[in-house]
Amino acid sequence: MSRALGRHRDGTVPNAMLDSELATPRRWDPEQTAAAVQLDRAESGWHVMYGSWSRRFFAIALWSDEPVMVYAHTAGELREVMRDVEAEAMERRFRPSVRVA
Repeated sequence: MSRALGRHRDGTVPNAMLDSELATPRRWDPEQTAAAVQLDRAESGWHVMYGSWSRRFFAIALWSDEPVMVYAHTAGELREVMRDVEAEAMERRFRPSVRVA
């Protein structure tokens, strides 16, 4: 069984790109990218990005001394994960230290 030949397969003649293809970069997942930009602007303590290859939203905490990065499949899920991480960090920070003698 053989595969169908495509534009970038061995043995095929490469197609010439049109000038319009060269002038206009392709935009992948514009809605998700816009949602990531919007969330990044709304969350000052986080840097939010969308990975078009992984199709995931990523956030890096700017408020933490240690590296913290979280990800999710949607912007809403990412916001929930960010709130969970913040709550966990606050709990650790204000947890009373008990010493047993």
